[in-house]
Amino acid sequence: MVKKLEEYEWICPEPFTNLYTSTAGDYLPCCAIDWNELFKKYGDKIYTTEKHSIRDYFNSSFNKDFKKALKENNKDFFKDICKNCIKSEKAGFRSHRQWYLERFTKDELKHKKEELEKIIHEESTPTFLHSVEALSVGGNTCNLACNMCSEGASSKYNSEAVKLNEIDFMYTKPKNYKNFYDDLDSYKILEFKFTGGEPLLIEDNYKLMQKQSKDTIIRIITNGTVDPSKLIKILKDFKEVIINVSVEGPKDVTNYIRHGSDFNIVLKHYDMMQEVFQRVSFTTTINALNIARIPELLKMRKGHAGSPVTNNFYSVNSIPDDIKEIYLNKLYEEGATDLINYLEHAEYNETDMWKMLRHLKRRDRLRKTNLLDVFPEWKKYYENCNG
Repeated sequence: MVKKLEEYEWICPEPFTNLYTSTAGDYLPCCAIDWNELFKKYGDKIYTTEKHSIRDYFNSSFNKDFKKALKENNKDFFKDICKNCIKSEKAGFRSHRQWYLERFTKDELKHKKEELEKIIHEESTPTFLHSVEALSVGGNTCNLACNMCSEGASSKYNSEAVKLNEIDFMYTKPKNYKNFYDDLDSYKILEFKFTGGEPLLIEDNYKLMQKQSKDTIIRIITNGTVDPSKLIKILKDFKEVIINVSVEGPKDVTNYIRHGSDFNIVLKHYDMMQEVFQRVSFTTTINALNIARIPELLKMRKGHAGSPVTNNFYSVNSIPDDIKEIYLNKLYEEGATDLINYLEHAEYNETDMWKMLRHLKRRDRLRKTNLLDVFPEWKKYYENCNG
């Protein structure tokens, strides 16, 4: 008998009907997975776009083991690699896993719920892809160096990290095997996500958009710095286009954390897209610097506080108790219940705080910026930090 999604203790659709390729060309179960834990434990089992087809990936031993672990609630297998979703749920935030489940049980993917349940039951090759996010198409191409980012997600951040002697290599664009695009065409794709890097800087992304059915949901996460005129021309007749513009707070916060951004230009491009598409909104990370400034942003344009930073030292666990109190007071004034709950659950990690401040100080010297111009509450810690 085919089990319903609601009957599983901890199920996730991602490894069953999602296709995600990283900027390095690895096939991964989803974008929220903890990459460090994944490669530490299962690195030798990860398939690459250069050597393997999409079907190869879905039939790989790792993918099969992961699907089996989810079905049987084998926490020993997934508790570390899925800890970002586990942490979010524990803190009362809707996780990536919960969001996709809700789309199948309540929202736009519910017509595929029974088909998904059958795929999960049989552990079969998917008959459709509920989402495709092919970052291997453009690699880490990006024009910003956001503080909480990584060299794998931004070529600009990568370049800074090399200049600062934090790493000694530049990522190169990964190879996709010769039939990758034709293989994509063989699947019914319900949603195509264009993220990055910066997706609007990647020419092949526009070609992929043009190949999709007008009924395909197009979801884009852009930093808003690139003129969207070409995007608008290609997508104006699509049934559903969802655009999230990534910022970190009001002007001073965004320009500092997302180094290279110009908030005034972002607002201009936001308004251009909103004239054409109904679903345009701001989205932020939730990190140790911006958490108390997010409500200011959301008064300017519609939007939401997006994904908490959980995989590096910019998480809210890096906020010491005295600054935490300042931030909570601000959030209480704004009535930002979700952010209050998240911050109250944070467990201070002093080691991570100093790592973050050293990371910031190195970049301030390189960029000729100063954390305290935007976040003066960190003064006593920042001035005592040897970067």
